[in-house]
Amino acid sequence: MSLYSETKAQFIHGLQSLNAVLEKSAAWAKEQGVDEATLLDAKLADDMFPLKRQVQVSCDMAKRTVARLANVDAPVMDDNESTFAQLHERIAATVDFMKSVQDSQLDGDDERPIMVQAREHQLHFTARSYVFQFAVPNFYFHTTTAYGILRQAGVPLGKRDFLGKIQ
Repeated sequence: MSLYSETKAQFIHGLQSLNAVLEKSAAWAKEQGVDEATLLDAKLADDMFPLKRQVQVSCDMAKRTVARLANVDAPVMDDNESTFAQLHERIAATVDFMKSVQDSQLDGDDERPIMVQAREHQLHFTARSYVFQFAVPNFYFHTTTAYGILRQAGVPLGKRDFLGKIQ
């Protein structure tokens, strides 16, 4: 196992946990009579992304990281999810893509260059710094924010929900 195959495994586990959190949240919303769109559009602060965008970005960060490390193209997904069911489909498609990338494709030089096109500029990393300083922190920022939005909305979630199934 390499650092990068472990990163892929970590992302898969994190997305599966996020998926379970969304399932629990959808069930809670139905039981409480809360409109699904209300939760999906909820934010922690006005200048932050809503829940559905937090999930989309979590998926994007995971799939693009694995794709960059394997030197393959990441699947393009429309950012048009407006239901919990559609977010589940996006997570499943992301996990399926990552599982299709063989661990041997992720092996490589820690110093190989990785370039990320940000809004106005390019970010340049080594593979190692990309994983540790950008990809993993961003992934957890967005999954944690999604969890926080749902907790703030009243969904009865706990740390075990966030951590997911421990094996």
